[in-house]
Order: sequence, then C-alpha cells, then structure tokens
Amino acid sequence: MADIKSGTGFKALVAQTTAVLLTRGLEVEPVAVRDVVAYVVSTAAEKVRLDPEEAVHLVSPEMVADAIAAAADDSNEDASAVHAVRPVRLDARTVDVPTMALGRLVMAGAQAGKYAAANRDGRAAAHAMDLVTELGSATVSASGSELVEVPVGVLDELADLVQRVVGRVDSGEWSICPCGEPHEQEEVDRQVVVAMSQDVAIARELQAKEGQ
Repeated sequence: MADIKSGTGFKALVAQTTAVLLTRGLEVEPVAVRDVVAYVVSTAAEKVRLDPEEAVHLVSPEMVADAIAAAADDSNEDASAVHAVRPVRLDARTVDVPTMALGRLVMAGAQAGKYAAANRDGRAAAHAMDLVTELGSATVSASGSELVEVPVGVLDELADLVQRVVGRVDSGEWSICPCGEPHEQEEVDRQVVVAMSQDVAIARELQAKEGQ
C-alpha cells in the first residue's frame, strides 16, 4: 500500500479526486482521500489480477468521488461515522464579534458536540469540535481585544449544527444521557433546548451584521 501512495499516478489521482469533490461542494481531509483512493485501486487490482501500481489507470477520480459522496450522504445510515467530509465553506467574509458573545458560541459548540458524541453521531461531534477550535483560535489571535474577527462561514456552520442538535433533543430523539433510565435528564434537555436556541439566534444575528 505504501508503494502505491508514493507513485506519481496515485498522487495525480488523489489530486484529481480532491478537485472533483470540491466541484460537488465537499471538502475532504487529504489523508481520507488518499486512503479511499488506495482502497478503490487495490479493489480494482484484485478484480483484474494486476499489481496495484498498474491498476491506478483503471480508476477515475469521479469513481472515487462517487464512493466518498455516497458514504457521506445524510440518507446513508452510516453517514454519521464519516468524520472527514465537510461542506466547502464558500463565505470568506468576516464579522467582528464581541468576546462575550464569542464565549457563548464556544459553549454552544461544545454542548452540541457533547450531545452528538453521547448519541453516537461522530461526524457531528467532530464538526462541532472543529468549529470550537476555530472560534478558540480566533479568540487567542484577538490578543485581549473586545472584538474578535470571525469568519461568517463559521457562524453559519455553527448555527446550522446547533439548530440540528436542538431539533433532535427537542423531538426526544437525543438526550444528554441516552441510557434509557429516567434520572431527570429530560429537565436538563429542556433547559438546553432553550439555551441553545438562543445561541442559534445570536449566531444568526452576528451573521446579519456583516452586511450592515
């Protein structure tokens, strides 16, 4: 497998696959793309009884992109386990966010990640942690300023993610403790739904400030 990944043809296929994914609005971690390409090439090689290095030309970037997109499709029941796929962030604008509000958003992202992890949605949990890390990095770079420059795309992704978590908690699909035994977790869930709904509103308000 290591020999395939070092070949020029393999590297070109990885680059082409990444480009195809971007045209489909998907951004995938490079190591994940390489692993899937290696798997698809190896599978093709076994079928036609060729060495993997010789089978690279049998695999198209569209074929690999199709496999990744299918695995990450929300209609696929296993999609929650696909951590490496993110929507491409198209909005590169930034907005100044008060540090107090930013702290609230960091807490919202962390809470969303906690619920996602507790309810075994690894993809949402990983996305939440990525967003919390980005917000934390913005806070550090602000060097004590009262306003922090934050990408509008981060606010948009955070609001969408937290809103999805709110919906699942509010419907009873998710709980802070999905153990099945009642021990007042429903009250905690109700309070979290109210707080996180307010956090979504804050994120959307801050988004709207960019155009003002």
